[in-house]
Amino acid sequence: MEKDSSLSSNESLSKRIRRTNAEIKKSIFDAVYQIVKEKGFPVLSINLISEYSKVSPIIIGKRFRDLDDIIDQFLGRWEYWIDIFSESAGQEKTKASYQNTLETILDVIWKKKAIQQILAWEIVEDTPLLESVINDREKRIEKMTNIFAPVFKGTEYDIRLITAILLSAVYYMAGYKKKESYFGLNIKGNTGNLKLLEGINQLSGLVFDKVEKTTEKEIAKRMLANGDSIEKIELITELSKEEIAVLNNNV
Repeated sequence: MEKDSSLSSNESLSKRIRRTNAEIKKSIFDAVYQIVKEKGFPVLSINLISEYSKVSPIIIGKRFRDLDDIIDQFLGRWEYWIDIFSESAGQEKTKASYQNTLETILDVIWKKKAIQQILAWEIVEDTPLLESVINDREKRIEKMTNIFAPVFKGTEYDIRLITAILLSAVYYMAGYKKKESYFGLNIKGNTGNLKLLEGINQLSGLVFDKVEKTTEKEIAKRMLANGDSIEKIELITELSKEEIAVLNNNV
């Protein structure tokens, strides 16, 4: 049987270069990154990785069990962005810390084509490997939202649902950052990043401010019931006299 000329060429090149194991792995992962940036995950194959990395399929096979093993290790190099969710769990449960977490996530996803491709791949594929990646991220997101859940306790707002909607916007719109427009908006480059961040802060700010206002009103109701003056309640809660008067009529 005639030997594959491309295989022979790659084998010869690998032998001539005599790269170390670390250098070979770097070439393979660099090749995966380039393929993913150009074409996405679905087209990945051992042969294509071999072509891009100039490492023969035989040598690749000696270092990885199969294609899934390559992808798994490649994804591991990009999972640092998922740590942002876990790190945020140690912050104060304030509007500023919540918005800072989303801003950091947006900044990373907006700049990293590979992460955008990972997110897009998750939509079109259904594999045990991807399920594991998604489940790990879900656990970390839940850890993040749990820290803010007490702020919304007893209100009509679900911080998990709100976070899901805002993150979905980040995931999806990051994929449109090179398009001419999205819903009539120019979201190219840094301009788009700032516009999306502004929208995220506006929406999350409305929710946090509403919840804060609700809490202040509950405090005001208790103070009115205790006979505190409107002036004192105004000072402590920062509610207006009109808002306090409305509450007073309802007590």
